[in-house]
Amino acid sequence: MLKFCITFFCISFFAPSFHAQDKVADSAEFAHFDCEITQTKQKLDRRFFASVPAIRIRINNEEQMYASLHLGKRKNKMYLYLKLLADNICIKKDKNVDLHFKTGEILTLKNEYPINCESLFVKQLTKKELKKLRENELTFLQIYTYKKNYEMYLNDVQNQDIHQYIDCLSAYKIKKTNEVKPEKNK
Repeated sequence: MLKFCITFFCISFFAPSFHAQDKVADSAEFAHFDCEITQTKQKLDRRFFASVPAIRIRINNEEQMYASLHLGKRKNKMYLYLKLLADNICIKKDKNVDLHFKTGEILTLKNEYPINCESLFVKQLTKKELKKLRENELTFLQIYTYKKNYEMYLNDVQNQDIHQYIDCLSAYKIKKTNEVKPEKNK
């Protein structure tokens, strides 16, 4: 059931961006200063969830390939979703993502999503991991798969967005169903 819910969440938020070749730029052009938190009446594993826009990152060691870094919140827990925007890349359930910081530190994350060939990495972030992400700047990410290791370098704008989105989601309180109102079309 949990796998189905996580898959549903990922498809609903990543589906519009599955073709990297259709994208001409990543999220490096400008920083986002508003939170843009999205919460719908949909549930993930019978709980309400909220998310911020995905940050698209160009993969440096692969031509015309991108990844999507997405932060979400369910209950009081923050989640990191990484999706390689390509088909048939198998990620095992193991310690397979390294976050490299400007300080030289490396934070290794373990995939909590079952073995999959959907190019999906999911991790519930601990308070210690959130603090490290909030207080330090990332230089690059590495994702280890069965066939190849993928490297993605981050710039200052993408780091600003990560810090902003973590702060926004940390302060955001998940609303009950009747509190979520659909947007009116003008």
